[in-house]
Amino acid sequence: MKILEEFWYGNIQPNEREVVPGSKFAKLLQLVAKNEDNLAPLLSEDAKAVFEKFKDTQGELSSIGERDSFVLGFRLGARFMLEVMEDMDVPFIDG
Repeated sequence: MKILEEFWYGNIQPNEREVVPGSKFAKLLQLVAKNEDNLAPLLSEDAKAVFEKFKDTQGELSSIGERDSFVLGFRLGARFMLEVMEDMDVPFIDG
């Protein structure tokens, strides 16, 4: 199946990726979880509520940043392709 068809059928999810065991990302993820587990018992119930709100907000901010980076990268790639094709002799494109 071609990439546009895969995209149409929802088979391409650029925001989802597999965490490779042992990778730097996986190690950092484990460290975050460990530090959160160590921090939780030190917080009062009110502080835990604030911390949960902080994590939710940080997650939303990260999601927006990742989305924006994806869009900018995609646009840059498209600009590269337009420039590459600009000087090509393509029969269906008037230029």
